[in-house]
Amino acid sequence: MNEKVTIVELTDPASLEVIRRIADDVWPKTFREILSPEQIVYMMKMMYAPEVMEKELASGIRFRAAYVDGVAAGYTSWAPYTLPGTAKLHKVYLLQEFQGRGIGSLLLADAAEQARKAGFTRLRLNVNKHNDRARRAYFRNGFIDVEAVKIDIGGGFFMDDFVMEKLL
Repeated sequence: MNEKVTIVELTDPASLEVIRRIADDVWPKTFREILSPEQIVYMMKMMYAPEVMEKELASGIRFRAAYVDGVAAGYTSWAPYTLPGTAKLHKVYLLQEFQGRGIGSLLLADAAEQARKAGFTRLRLNVNKHNDRARRAYFRNGFIDVEAVKIDIGGGFFMDDFVMEKLL
């Protein structure tokens, strides 16, 4: 990879706009074969409304954005989890045009390193059971399945996920 990849912490509400722009592109493409259009709209509002993200930032959730040669390409968010020693990777997404170039692995490695530096020994995430491409990427990056869950998120919608985890 000859590209220059920079991953930066987003620390103020205005900086979160880059995540919303990427999510607006990534989410419909990633989930169009997995979720109904109605569930995609519902989840986008649930997770990416400015007030939701600002509240998450204020609560200690850490947001990081990846730039490739100065162009916003992807993002992560993570925070402490309820299990001792465990951090939860809430979001990790990459624009389609940047996929398959190792940048997703860099984002995952960055999240793992940030969590390890913060004193955590495990990194956990949820992934839709039908998101095969993401699951393969997580397996390649050292994650294993630990359980299957079906979570009621309201509005008559569910997240049907595998929980994956990696030792740090």
